[in-house]
Amino acid sequence: MAPTLSSGMEFKRALELAHNGDLDGARAILGRLQGDYLRLCEENEALRRQMDEVARVLDLAENMEFDGQKYWLLENFKKKGPFCQVCYDREALLVRLQEHDKHWHCQGCGNLYLKRRASNAGKTGLRSVLGKTIPLFGD
Repeated sequence: MAPTLSSGMEFKRALELAHNGDLDGARAILGRLQGDYLRLCEENEALRRQMDEVARVLDLAENMEFDGQKYWLLENFKKKGPFCQVCYDREALLVRLQEHDKHWHCQGCGNLYLKRRASNAGKTGLRSVLGKTIPLFGD
């Protein structure tokens, strides 16, 4: 039996049974109420854990910054990362990108992110046409 507000009436019933000498009946009711109470406490604890997890996820989301191709975590006024955009958007996973000479690589999904050059002044080609780099999706 799931705990409800009417469970409060069961305490009164147990007390009446005890006063009338039916201790076995009172014990049975109190045993059911104790089981309901323990289940309610477990459910309450599970809900508290879920709320804490949601609060952590929301806090994390508020501290994420997207630079157009990858994410950075802002923590204590410092940027940490970068982290893979695909892994974060698809799975809510923070997978730190591995830095190479000309790109960043995600060990989680295998995506590559080209590094931006400090200045594209006077240069032609695909990068200057696009204006920014885009992630390269690998198999």
